[in-house]
Amino acid sequence: VIALDRQEKGKGELSAIQEVERDYNIPVAAIVRLENLIEYLQDDDSNIESLDMIQKYRDQYGSS
Repeated sequence: VIALDRQEKGKGELSAIQEVERDYNIPVAAIVRLENLIEYLQDDDSNIESLDMIQKYRDQYGSS
């Protein structure tokens, strides 16, 4: 179990979590996914700065 799935790209075609599941033959469950955090931040205008930084992070490192 991980707290936040940052939904990152892996080294190949899989996401980072999919690579962990494959390499260690264990399921990975996330309490919250990055997309959930983004949706939450979008609901409150006081989070614009944080939202912008997180979206830039997702654009650079996020899996498709």
